Amino acid sequence: MAHDDHVVGIDIGTTKICTVVGRATEAGVLEVCGVGLHPSHGLRQGVVVDRQKTIVSIKESVGQAERMAGIEIGGAYVGISGDHITSTNATGRVHTGPAGEVTADDVDKAVQSARDSVSLTADREIIHSIVRDFAVDGQQGVARPIGMSGRRLDAEVHIVTGMASVIANISRCVEEAGVTVQQQVLEPLATSLAVLTEAERDLGVILVDIGGGTTDIAVFLDNSIYHTAAIAVAGNRVTRDLAKLLQISMEEAEAVKCRWGRALASAVPGDDEVLVTSADGESRRNVKQRLIAEVIQARLEEIFELVYADVKRSGAGDLCAGGVVLSGGGSQLPDTAKLASAVMGDMSVRVGKPRGLSGLVRNVSSPIHATGVGLAIQAALDGASTHSPKANDVWSRVKEWLQSVWRRTFPHTSS
Repeated sequence: MAHDDHVVGIDIGTTKICTVVGRATEAGVLEVCGVGLHPSHGLRQGVVVDRQKTIVSIKESVGQAERMAGIEIGGAYVGISGDHITSTNATGRVHTGPAGEVTADDVDKAVQSARDSVSLTADREIIHSIVRDFAVDGQQGVARPIGMSGRRLDAEVHIVTGMASVIANISRCVEEAGVTVQQQVLEPLATSLAVLTEAERDLGVILVDIGGGTTDIAVFLDNSIYHTAAIAVAGNRVTRDLAKLLQISMEEAEAVKCRWGRALASAVPGDDEVLVTSADGESRRNVKQRLIAEVIQARLEEIFELVYADVKRSGAGDLCAGGVVLSGGGSQLPDTAKLASAVMGDMSVRVGKPRGLSGLVRNVSSPIHATGVGLAIQAALDGASTHSPKANDVWSRVKEWLQSVWRRTFPHTSS
């Protein structure tokens, strides 16, 4: 991150829109210059259901960040999430030319071969193609194949796909809010840049980002992405469970959850009570705080069971010595890490917050800011200032992403 231009990340979530303005420093860290956080209206589980409300929410968040940073935002990296996201690991193969030497064109063709091997229906498109590993003549673990002697090049590629209409609708809302979409990035990949350490990525780590509408999963092994997924159970389900059981509004349930909620019912004294306002908005009554915790614990247990089952299906269940890192608004309740560890085979679990930053660090100190920060970091790594022109060619954007991943994974090589 070698230049001083501002970069911007916009996390478009089901419950909040988070805009982060930053600037790359000579020390190689992101200086946070502005933050905008506004409630999200018009989305459900990462999908736009009310276009006008979504546009207004984005404008409010962007406006806050502009005023704090003292700049006008022209373009941004935008997050993509939702249970429409799927991923797979595919291998592409190409035979080298008569000289028997791997060229840059061979690398591109091998990656494209992997992309072509993925069967897509008309309503889906590839979001990311991320190289995990190269092999030259069957010799795996090759970091930089260009220039090596060999007759065959294999590329193992992690391919992420999503619903084309969902992706397009998010992009259009951002554009109509007055911001150019420079690149769309899968949110757990962005979050990982803000909260994971290199050691965790190398040992193998499971990132679990509990948002309002979906819980995003990203598994890293040997310092590269191995698996990504999203499940449609997250923080809003916890809030709705409380609203139904206690017969209170969703707004009151969210307030009750944030103020008195805990992830472990056993940590709450049995006689403690809290005052809640009924759905009629007038009558008030006392409810057991332990009852609130029991509802929260039951739903969070379901989330972690679904996450653990998904990770085991991916084949990475016993390979993540780096443990689990939680992020997102749903990770903030007391004892959430303890509950996750108990459900997920006593793995080590911590709550991840944005790290390695300068500037307005306190303004992005919560897990709810992690994705926005990660998107800004990705933009800085790619050298995409807020006034950079939009990349119109999809494949050129894919290559830019691959180059940035290469630089992070193999920092001692040139791209």
